[in-house]
Amino acid sequence: MRQLLERIAEAVQKRIAELPTGFDGSEQVSVGASGSPTSRIDKLAEDVVIDFVRTSELDMNILSEEAGMQDIGSERTLVVDPVDGTANFHSEIPFYAVSLALGSSRLGDVTHGLVRNLVSGETYYAEKGKGAWLDDVSISTREFEPGSSLFLAYVGNRTDASTWKVAEKVRRIRSLGCASLEMCHIGRGMADGFYFNCLDLKKRMRIVDIAASALVLREAGGELFNMDGKVLDMAFSLDDRSNFLALGDPGAKEMIL
Repeated sequence: MRQLLERIAEAVQKRIAELPTGFDGSEQVSVGASGSPTSRIDKLAEDVVIDFVRTSELDMNILSEEAGMQDIGSERTLVVDPVDGTANFHSEIPFYAVSLALGSSRLGDVTHGLVRNLVSGETYYAEKGKGAWLDDVSISTREFEPGSSLFLAYVGNRTDASTWKVAEKVRRIRSLGCASLEMCHIGRGMADGFYFNCLDLKKRMRIVDIAASALVLREAGGELFNMDGKVLDMAFSLDDRSNFLALGDPGAKEMIL
C-alpha cells in the first residue's frame, strides 16, 4: 500500500512541477462539494488523483475536498486533500502538501496515511499498528517541556480567543498554513502541539484535511483531542467539521485545555 500511495503522490508532484512559470492557480473554477471555492490548482491536483485511481481500476471509493464522495461500493475509501496549504502555494511559500489516507468510514479506522511535501518531496507515511516514517527513517514525538516548547496554531481573522491563552502557556508559537505538514512536524519531534480553534464552522477542519497526518501523529506517539478533551474522531463526510488539539505528548493535554 505504501508504494501505491507514493505513486499517487508522485503523480501529483510531477504535474505541479510541470506547471509553466506564471501559472495562476488561484483562479476560482468552481465550487467544491463542501461549498468552498475550488481554485485551479486544487482541481488540477485532484484530477490527477482521480484519474490515477480510476485508470488503475483500484477498488476504492474516493472522498476528496472538491469532488466529494465518489462511491463505487468498495469497503475502502481513499481520503484526499490534493493540495493542503493552497494559500501557501498561491503566495509562493514552499510549504504545501498532498494528503492521502485509506480507511473505511471514520478517522479512527484509517489504516494507511501518506503526506508529501510537494516542494521538497519529503514524505511521511504511517501504517496503523506498525509505526510512522519520514522517508525511510522511523519517527517519534518528543516529551513536552514547557520551558522549551514550540506550538503551532491556526491564526487568522476567525481565531478563537483561547488561542492566545495557549500561547501564554508555551515558549513559542508559530502558524505555518498547512495542517497536514504541521502535524507531521509534531510527529517527528520538531514541535509539541497544534492548536486549531476557529470561530467559523465553515473553516474548521474536515476529515480530508487531517486523515493522513492524524495517523502519522498517532503512530509516532501523539494524539488528537476535541475541545472537550476527548479523543478526536470524525466521519468520512465533508459535513463533519471540528476544532482540535494535536499533541506529541498526550500527557500535556491537561495543561493546554
